[in-house]
Amino acid sequence: MRYMPMTRVETGMALGQDIYNGEGKLLMSRHLVLNNDSLQELLRLGFPGIYIDDEFTEDLRITEVVRPELKREALKMVHDLFLDNKNLPMEQHNLQEIVMNVMEDVLNNGEVMCNMLDIKTYDDYVYFHSVNVAVLSTMIGAACNMNQEELDILTTAALLHDVGKRFVEEDVLNVKRALTEEERIMIVQHPKLGYEFLKENFDFLPEVYDSVLEHHEWYNGCGYPLRKSGSEIPIYARIIKLADVYDALTSRLPYHEAVPPSEAVEYIMANAGAEFDPELVDVFMRKIAVYPVGCEVSLSDGRTAVVMENHKEFILRPKVKVIPTGEIIDLKSDDSARNLTILELNV
Repeated sequence: MRYMPMTRVETGMALGQDIYNGEGKLLMSRHLVLNNDSLQELLRLGFPGIYIDDEFTEDLRITEVVRPELKREALKMVHDLFLDNKNLPMEQHNLQEIVMNVMEDVLNNGEVMCNMLDIKTYDDYVYFHSVNVAVLSTMIGAACNMNQEELDILTTAALLHDVGKRFVEEDVLNVKRALTEEERIMIVQHPKLGYEFLKENFDFLPEVYDSVLEHHEWYNGCGYPLRKSGSEIPIYARIIKLADVYDALTSRLPYHEAVPPSEAVEYIMANAGAEFDPELVDVFMRKIAVYPVGCEVSLSDGRTAVVMENHKEFILRPKVKVIPTGEIIDLKSDDSARNLTILELNV
């Protein structure tokens, strides 16, 4: 299974994973052979790329941190919660069950890095984003040795961190031009609106509400809405801030194209101590694959290869399979590859 940008996807290729929308509904099944209609539908939905099955990577299996079926349940829950109606679409115990299952999957896969590019539709970003931030936040929290109660607070707050956007007009959320001052004020209100909505309708621990309110605070005090800094900001909100920015950067949005994970990681490292808690950035770096498994990379000797495996302590030196020869090179341990580097991720 390898990742293929949509600019290179052709009819006759077979899907390497299920494709679903922001409601958790299955759109196309794994192993589906793409015809012109299905290819055009993927393009219409705004996917930047997909995973395909091919002979060259048939022995490549990517371990997902959270089961796909659980991710679909979480997507549906978030989608329903964001619907702007007077009646709450789910009971709290259903939400908490999903939170517990996400925690369990992350803890059971404690050594797994975030190794896949997320395949999400353009229009359903906010639902995929909420689930992605929850999973990545839980991974960071587990790596910080949080106990079960702390992880419950973190995962719940992360899953719900953007719920205040249900009160912001979609045209404002998806605007492609510079925001007016009135629109900017609407956007920066969403943490407070989410905080108030959750307090009125759910019975969570206070740390959940506070973390939703403060997930846009900066470590140096330049964030919003309270201008808190350092340890004044709840650790849960500091973690969510990291996961939120990483997923936003690596996603295609109306106002910017997705950047590769390597560039998103560079941004986060450059802003450690300013936007982000530097100690949490160190933890984050051990959980994110700069070069995700199944993606193609350009090597410094002019060759192209597919990433086969990542090493947690050597994130810039994965094991790769050279195209088209199939030669396996472990950039971490092969003596002959000491001068060989990865120039860029081809996504």
